[in-house]
Order: sequence, then C-alpha cells, then structure tokens
Amino acid sequence: MLNPFYTSTSDAELKRRQDLILSVMEENQVDAAVMYNSGDMIGGPLKWASDYSHYYSMAGIICKECLAIFRSGNECKFDEDRPLVPKGDRLPERIWSCPYVHGATFNSERFGEAMAYFIQSHNFKRIGWLGLNYISASVYKYLTEHLTDVEFVDLMPKLDEVRLVKSPEEMKGYLESVDLHDRLVQYCTATIRPRLTIRELNLEIMAQASLLGAIEFNTSLIRGWRGERALGIDEQFEPGDYCYILIEVAAKAGEWAECSRLFRLGMEPEEKWVKIADKLAEIQHKVAEKCVPGAVAEDIFEYCKQLQVEAGFYPELRMCIHGQGVDIVDLPIFTNGDKTVLQEGMFIAIHPAWQNCAEGWDAPYLSYTDNFIVEKDGAKRVSKTPQQIITVGL
Repeated sequence: MLNPFYTSTSDAELKRRQDLILSVMEENQVDAAVMYNSGDMIGGPLKWASDYSHYYSMAGIICKECLAIFRSGNECKFDEDRPLVPKGDRLPERIWSCPYVHGATFNSERFGEAMAYFIQSHNFKRIGWLGLNYISASVYKYLTEHLTDVEFVDLMPKLDEVRLVKSPEEMKGYLESVDLHDRLVQYCTATIRPRLTIRELNLEIMAQASLLGAIEFNTSLIRGWRGERALGIDEQFEPGDYCYILIEVAAKAGEWAECSRLFRLGMEPEEKWVKIADKLAEIQHKVAEKCVPGAVAEDIFEYCKQLQVEAGFYPELRMCIHGQGVDIVDLPIFTNGDKTVLQEGMFIAIHPAWQNCAEGWDAPYLSYTDNFIVEKDGAKRVSKTPQQIITVGL
C-alpha cells in the first residue's frame, strides 16, 4: 500500500478481531493458529487480524502470548529469542525475518523452519489453519512433515461464523468506501468523452480514485460496444457507443466495495438496453428482499438464477452476490455449495447481470452492482448512485 491516504485500523478494533480469533481457538481447543498472505488485494485473515500489508509474503502465528510475525527482512536466527513488542491493549508482537522472496525456491523452507521452532518451543499440540487457500504450500508442507506430533485442523469455518458481521468501526469504513465509489461514478459522468479509449479511461479512473483516497484498485473492468460489436481496449469511443464500467477499489483502511453503471455517449439509450437495465434493477431488488437473517447463501443464488431465466436472461454460473471485506471478494459468495447463514450486519454486493451468451464476459454486458447491508427485513441498498443508464456528452 503506497498511497499516503492509507489509514491504520484502530488498536481497539484490532483487539476486537484478535479476541474473536482467540475465543474461537479456545472453543475449539486450539493452541495457536497459522496465517499467511501474499499481498493486499487478497490479504486474508492475517491482514484482518494484524492490519499488516506486505508486497512480498508474510506469515503469522497467533496465540495467547503474542502475534508472531514472519516476514522478509534482515537475517534472523530462527531459534533466536526474539523480544515481544508491546502493542497497547492488543497482543504484543514477535517479529522474525529473513531475506525471503516468494519466487525464490532455494529458501522456500525458511518460514517453515522458523514457524516450526516457534510451535515446538511453546509445546503447542493442536494448531489451526486460518485460511488454507492463503497458506503457502511450502509452509504447509514443512509444518505437517516436521511436526508429526502436532494435530492440524481447519479453523477458518469457525472464524467465518463470527467475523462476517461488521463492527461499528468496520461498517463506518465500508460506508466511506461506498461513498468513494459513488463519487467515482460521478467522475466518470464528467470524464467519458469521444476519442477517449478504454485504456485511457481506466487510467483516469485509477488516478482519480487515488486522489480521493483509494489504496487498492482492480483494473480492466470497462467494456465498450458499438452496435453489437465489442470495442478494443485502444479503440476510441464515438457518439452512440456504450460504456459499461465496474469500479472496485479499497478505501483508506483496505475496505473493498464496488459499483457499476452503463453509460452512452452523446445519445439517449436505446429501448432495448433500458428494458434490460430496468429488469436487472428489479431482480436486484427482489434478491435483496430475500437477504434476511437466517437465509442461506446458495438458496439466494438459486433464486437469482430463477429470476434471470424468467426474464429471458442467461443464469449466473459464478455468483451474483458476495460479501466484502479486506479481500476484494469475501464470504459469503452466494454460489453452489455456500451454506453460509446470513446475519444482520453483513456487508455485501449484489450484481445480477445480463450476458450476451451463456458464459459471456465480453461486451455487450450489463449489470447493476451496488452495496448492501443485511438488515432484519432484507438487504438495504447503501449505494447512492441512481439506477439508470447515464447519458454523457449531450
């Protein structure tokens, strides 16, 4: 995270998150939990628990004593007694480092060696994985092969049950992210113009997002078309063209949100696209009504697909709704097999789509993407951008 707008999560919020992890560990008789990440966009439990971001790789072990961090840096002996660094009311930290780069296979066991020593020196016998999909294969392999007297369990499903409801501080950050996206859509309204290319527009949006406080960006989410033909990334827009923009950026403490709208240059939108857009808004509204506490994510996914088929659209094959967090896409993901039970206070994005073929991602493509909070009577839309096709350049 290089943007100076970056704002650290408060100690009180980090203590709350760490206490949640410790309580889940205690309930499941786990001595310590292992975490790992390789960047910011998919930061995972380690970023959530520590607020650390790292452009190489970073691992962590959380226990009652401390949060042990293993990162790239100066050479340390893995059996050295590293001091604990006080962190106010939250867990103190123990920092271990070595010259480590993710792609350098010759030292791929270094993190594993240091983590294994830490686990053995504390006589831990039951270790939880926090996010198996995030954890380096070399770390997983080393720990499981060298700690044969230790039991390893997947702790992430239990943590997911408690972490997906946002705290007041977290929700404040997500609502700021929603506002950031609304302002970026307004910026697009003033920026899209003839002779601009998709590549140039992408760069202008990213630059403006940075000025407004975004610290992470997902790019290449613009689709343009003329008639029924998709525009190339370096093809200039002309009057009458359509431009679909999905904006996904993270706000000052890493909170992801998103928003998408369709624009037409220089002309009012054709009736075909107005009807499709209106139907998508209707589907989004009906799906949001079903997002009540107690509902199951995969059931709502099936309901969304049913509405799409009834409207004459291709049904979603991936997901039409997902949670949002410090990862760009977080649980629940509202797809086949997701048994997550919704709770009041979850922050989600709802984005049913019209596609030009069964597995279509290319233009023409249209979706209303908006941010919602799950409340007792359904999900409330918190995005303020009007749901309409936006005409620019008149």
